[in-house]
Amino acid sequence: MNEQRFWKIIETAWQNLPLLDELRQQALQSNEASLFEGVSFGLNDEVVEEMESQLEKLTEQELTAFNHIMEEKLYTIDREEIHKYTDGSDDGFLYCRGFIVGMGEQYYNEVNENPARATMDVEAESVCFIGYDVYEKRFGKEFERNTTYNIESCSNANGWSSE
Repeated sequence: MNEQRFWKIIETAWQNLPLLDELRQQALQSNEASLFEGVSFGLNDEVVEEMESQLEKLTEQELTAFNHIMEEKLYTIDREEIHKYTDGSDDGFLYCRGFIVGMGEQYYNEVNENPARATMDVEAESVCFIGYDVYEKRFGKEFERNTTYNIESCSNANGWSSE
């Protein structure tokens, strides 16, 4: 598992849902908040189900790598400048970051480079935990979280002012 395969899993999940993917593409092009809100419901349910079916086929080592990449992606965008555009409590901001990752590599990179591209109050909680859930179901044990990157909001000390 590498970063390219990580993003491929997410893209494949979207591609398996063509109508929802079309709505996602419209949202990415227009950056309209109402479109993102509509997409978030499908992402949290249908896209996550598609991701789950792919993750269930991974080996323990591959799924562990997927989880570590997910943690790194969520950690990287745990920044005050992004929170300004997404809002949310600690958990809410984590779920907003899950939405950003779940929208795919293009949107993730856009928000990472230009936080103003983020949308207020759209969330995808299940994206944050999908790999953990599959790991526990598949291997009968809980995944050891946050071993390299802590996904909890405000964990990225470089992303938050010390005021």
